[in-house]
Amino acid sequence: MAKVQQKVTVTFLGGVGEIGKNMTAIECDGDMIIVDCGVAFANEDSPGIDAIIPDITYVKQNFKKLRGIVLTHGHEDHIGAIPYYTNELKNTPVYGTALTIGLLKRKLERNAKKCNLNVVSAGDTVTLGKIKVEFIKVVHSMAGACALLITTSAGKVFVTGDFKMDNTPIDGKKTDVQRIAEAGAKGVLLMLGESTNVERKGSSTSEMVVGQSLENIFLANQKKRLVIACFASSNYRVQQVLTLAHKYHRKVVLAGKSMKGIVEVASSCGELHVPKGIIVDGVGKLLPHETLILATGSQGEPLSALKMMSKGEFNKINIGPDDIVVLSSTPIPGNEKSVYDVINDLFRKGADVIYDSMNDIHVSGHAYEEELKLMLSLVHPQYFMPVHGEYRHQYKHAQIAKALGVNSKNIVIPNIGESYSVTPKGIRHHSNVCAGKIYVDGVVLEDGESLINDRRSLAEYGMLIVLAAVDLERGVVVGDVDVVARGFNLTDEVEKSIRSAVIEGVNSVDLDKGDIDAYARCVKKSVRKLFYRDRQFPIIIPVIVKD
Repeated sequence: MAKVQQKVTVTFLGGVGEIGKNMTAIECDGDMIIVDCGVAFANEDSPGIDAIIPDITYVKQNFKKLRGIVLTHGHEDHIGAIPYYTNELKNTPVYGTALTIGLLKRKLERNAKKCNLNVVSAGDTVTLGKIKVEFIKVVHSMAGACALLITTSAGKVFVTGDFKMDNTPIDGKKTDVQRIAEAGAKGVLLMLGESTNVERKGSSTSEMVVGQSLENIFLANQKKRLVIACFASSNYRVQQVLTLAHKYHRKVVLAGKSMKGIVEVASSCGELHVPKGIIVDGVGKLLPHETLILATGSQGEPLSALKMMSKGEFNKINIGPDDIVVLSSTPIPGNEKSVYDVINDLFRKGADVIYDSMNDIHVSGHAYEEELKLMLSLVHPQYFMPVHGEYRHQYKHAQIAKALGVNSKNIVIPNIGESYSVTPKGIRHHSNVCAGKIYVDGVVLEDGESLINDRRSLAEYGMLIVLAAVDLERGVVVGDVDVVARGFNLTDEVEKSIRSAVIEGVNSVDLDKGDIDAYARCVKKSVRKLFYRDRQFPIIIPVIVKD
């Protein structure tokens, strides 16, 4: 009897065709693991939404197979959705390095007890059913980042996670090229490779360069107060700022809840070294040259410390001509307007603002083209799937893989919801699974798309409320129809047309089936027709009362 060919199945629940919301299910021999569970951040296309998380319907349908969740690192787009799913995940074991688990525990707060959190170190291997996962050190913009070597009976799957090839990392811990090469030499069935910076030629700049640029700013502005804004999670950047502040005899004020949190968590797990006595609670009577403010808000977030400073609304810190403000980051796509609004407001207050387009004060944590080529050459996979990027990024990464010798038939550009089984003899596309976006607006919204569409219509076209009393027995409007408009230009002619449309809608209802809801539906439909002809889509709210 022929031996059954084992297969590994990979299902994409997020992080492909998009930036953020990373989540992948990997299955073999009846066991399933999840790699990452992150959020995507809302932009101008999703008004009023706090975050976007993956739809985990597929995970819930296959929960009996789930053996654990493995995390590549602690950025929000890789761990941020877990707090929303603590009940659904039901104490599933979660594995990550010390900083990753520390940040997740802080996000979970009181719900941390519901989660089975486990700290691992680079080099460790965990066994999850019949699947083994080895954590391999890679350099990224935060400590504790790892690639994953996943061993199954069908073959090995290599997940790069977010990485770069920095030869001078701040903590001296380089990407473990030797271990990756060893894994590649023994044979890797499938590689999932991050694609974020594939469009950038050459190799990424070392984080060490940022430290040199920041030191030049310290030296050039010894009489002024420094305000430096960066991602709170970039503990290497935070480390360099603290080290420079200590060197140049400045006290540090941490501005922003997340900045205080990362310092606390990273220092407690040994990934951040805080000079004794350097952090103070507030500016107090400190002179400008004695002070450094380390703030959140480099992306112009509405409630961030830097945004509130730019508006003059943050804890007795008033920005003015004595301040040098440094934005040690680049705008995330979609955030450009928010960032430049903050910069403009800071300039208006008299501050001198230094941002990335002018200085080497930020470097990416993601590999450039030559580093992606090196990773592919080291791993030398039989099959390749580009992930963690928009389609154009995935496409260009696929082209690189083909140029480096991966058979074009063995390269797949996956989309969200797609599922593939892979064996040494071939790859097969299965039926798509339930996947997509779940919106968070303070609470999780299953039908977030309709909410967003309503908000867009409200912002662009306004709102109409039509009020009518109806005699249900005769099916006629009694008295006048009132029309209330908000954000909509209601002329006498339009108001007259709306009243006629309301009467028409009421008259269209079947008397035998005419309840209040039926009249409201028909009135809304009738009024809507007035505006759809001119491609206008105001929110229409019919209020029908029984006479």
